[in-house]
Amino acid sequence: MEHPRAILFADIAGSTGLYEQNGDTAALQSVTHCLDCLKAETRAQGGRVIKTIGDELMSVFDTAAQALLAANAMQSVCEKTLGGKAGIQLRVGFHFGSVIETDGDCFGDTVNLAARLTALATPEQILTSRETFDLLPSYMQSTCRQLYATAVKGRKGKTTIIEAMWKQDQGQTIVSDCSASDDAAATEASVVYRGKSWIVSETNSAVSIGREPKNVIVVSTATASRRHATVALRQGKIVLVDESTNGTFVRLQNGHELRLRREELVLAGRVMIGLGIALQACGDEQIVIEIKKSRG
Repeated sequence: MEHPRAILFADIAGSTGLYEQNGDTAALQSVTHCLDCLKAETRAQGGRVIKTIGDELMSVFDTAAQALLAANAMQSVCEKTLGGKAGIQLRVGFHFGSVIETDGDCFGDTVNLAARLTALATPEQILTSRETFDLLPSYMQSTCRQLYATAVKGRKGKTTIIEAMWKQDQGQTIVSDCSASDDAAATEASVVYRGKSWIVSETNSAVSIGREPKNVIVVSTATASRRHATVALRQGKIVLVDESTNGTFVRLQNGHELRLRREELVLAGRVMIGLGIALQACGDEQIVIEIKKSRG
C-alpha cells in the first residue's frame, strides 16, 4: 500500500579515504559507531530505520518536520562527537511523498528523489525538495534557503533544491515565503520608507539603508546601524542583506516574523522590515519592500 511518508538518507562522506587513512579495523569501528548514532537520532524523532546500505542509512518518518529534526540532529551529533575524532562528515537528503511500504522496506519516486538529493549534497549539507519545504512549519522554513532547480532522472520538469541550514552561520542566504515564490525571475523591487519609494532593478541593482548620509535610504531610526542593510537584485532574486549590530526584523507576507543577524534573505511578495527593532514597535520607521516578477 502507498502512504505519505518522509524518506531520509544519511551518507557518510569520504569513507574510502577514512579506511585508507585509519586502517580497516579503526575505520569500520568509526563507521559502525556513526551509523548507531544515526539510528538513535532517527528513533528519537519518531522515525523508523529501514536499512543500512554500506555506509548509508535509510529512514522513514511520518512528517517532513520529523525528518528535518532528525537530519539536524544527525549532523550535530556527527560534528560534535564523531567528526573531530574520526573525520566523519555526513550528506543528508530527504523528501516527503507517496511511498510503497512492503516487507519492511520502502519503494517509489519518493525514495528515488531522496536518494538523488543525498547524492547532490556536499559533506555537512542537508538537502530537500521544494514540495517538502512547503510542508514544514514556518519556523523551520525560516532556516532554509533555495539553491537551484535541476532535472532529476525519472521526474518530469525540474526539481527545486532547498538547503536546510542546521548551522546558522553568518552570511548564509535564507528562503523567505516560498508560497509566494516561483521559478519566475524578479525584475524589480520597490522599497518604501516614510512615504518615499526607491526602485531596485537591473539599472539600479542595490539600495543601501542606514543612518549614514552616504546611504541611498537614510533613516532616523535610533536602533539602526550606520550601514544597516542592503536590498539587492542578484541573479533574478531580490535579496535583503543584514549588515547591522542589532539585526533586521522581517515580517513575511505569510505573517511569519524572523530576525536576520548578518544573514541574507531571499524575498518574495510583500514584506515589512524593522531596523534593529520589532515591527510592532516600529511605527512610521518600518520599511516596506514589494517584489515584482517576470511572467514572460
